[in-house]
Amino acid sequence: MKFVMNGGLIIGTMDGANVEIAQEIGKENMFIFGEDVDGVNQIRSKLNNGLKDYLGGPLKKVFEAIYGGMFGDCNIVHGVLDAISNGGDHYITCFDFYTYIQAQDKADE
Repeated sequence: MKFVMNGGLIIGTMDGANVEIAQEIGKENMFIFGEDVDGVNQIRSKLNNGLKDYLGGPLKKVFEAIYGGMFGDCNIVHGVLDAISNGGDHYITCFDFYTYIQAQDKADE
């Protein structure tokens, strides 16, 4: 929030302090991405019911690059990547990836 008071841009999901900031400055003045509460709950339900193999093309390429060692030794994050790409994505990081890219592109404009 301190960065916003100094002119920083907000790019984030509609949770936590972002909800309160949106009430004050208007959602149109923020770069929001991701699901709303109902969307999060629907995705979590699907994950809890066994949804797997949900990485899309570009995100799958990112994971493959990490697994392939493009950014160095991936042993540190291997377990995390395995978990979030195989049904353990409680914070729906993989699902937010594409809307994040769209929000970032809009912020860049």
